[in-house]
Amino acid sequence: MGMRRRLLAAAAFVAAVGLVATVSFAADVGMMAAGQLKTAIAQAKAAQKAESLSVVKEHLQNIVNCIEGPKGAMFKAMGANPCQGNGLLADAKDAGGKYAEALPWIELANENAAAGLKAATIAKVRAAAWAVQNLLEHAEKGMMAQ
Repeated sequence: MGMRRRLLAAAAFVAAVGLVATVSFAADVGMMAAGQLKTAIAQAKAAQKAESLSVVKEHLQNIVNCIEGPKGAMFKAMGANPCQGNGLLADAKDAGGKYAEALPWIELANENAAAGLKAATIAKVRAAAWAVQNLLEHAEKGMMAQ
């Protein structure tokens, strides 16, 4: 009987450690997503203030890179990536809960950033950056509200 209790205790310990590791992973990924979101918002604000079309588009590309991560279809290596992790979309999905609920807003922001990258005038690119900022700020409010 003593051996059975020890085995049950060991199994309970392993299950508890697994649960803690899972919760810790989600929290870490959630913090990563929150940081990526803040960086993308800062890039959107900077894009709206930039004076040249090329600089505005550079900020939009940084937003796409933050949102999609290095494995994203539109990711473009540009030197140092301003965001860490697997990308805001992947990390928010992995974090689950309130982060996963922000995914539609983040996806729309990415689509608007991609449209801005294709635009030919600085006014349209800045307009895309404005839309991206607002969509990401809405996602941020949802993530912080819960």
